[in-house]
Amino acid sequence: MIEDTDPNREIVIERLMDRLEGFAVGIGLDRDTTRRLVDRVITDMPLTPDEDRLARVRNWMLIASA
Repeated sequence: MIEDTDPNREIVIERLMDRLEGFAVGIGLDRDTTRRLVDRVITDMPLTPDEDRLARVRNWMLIASA
């Protein structure tokens, strides 16, 4: 995993995790898996708005739950 020096990274991760919690539970993903996916999306899409990140994470979550 790429080390990120952005001090707001954890804040962004938690903000996205809060918004994805119900979706994750609904498809049977645990918090650790969801967090890894969120972290990856933030790494891959550093300047992308949250709504676009959430859409990407939800897609990856669906794939992971299959």
